[in-house]
Amino acid sequence: AVSAAEAALDWTIKYVSERNAFGKKIIEFQNTKFKLAEIKAQLSVARIYIDECISKHLKGDFDAVQGAMAKLWTTELQCKIIDECVQLHGGYGYMREYPIAKAYEDARVQRIYGGTNEIMKEIISRTL
Repeated sequence: AVSAAEAALDWTIKYVSERNAFGKKIIEFQNTKFKLAEIKAQLSVARIYIDECISKHLKGDFDAVQGAMAKLWTTELQCKIIDECVQLHGGYGYMREYPIAKAYEDARVQRIYGGTNEIMKEIISRTL
């Protein structure tokens, strides 16, 4: 989920750096810069979190609840970030010629397979 969102950010930065609107590059608009900065910060935190999860798993110190939290949070974040990236692509973001459209389509299933996110919440809630 995190890697897919990171790829979406890369595609989006490339797209908004090349595409013009209202006489300037889309990346020059403050809204675009702020959205991309927010996404970059979120992905930085997500990458650190996933790296920590992997480290715990390798040490044998990672349980189902931690896995449920990781799946829940990262797949929700993936969908949110890719949705923002599609928005920054404008109408092109929904055209299959662009990889962001395929990523948008693929992201949705992440919250379903391997246990729906509602099931992840149920697993987490048992520890409350």
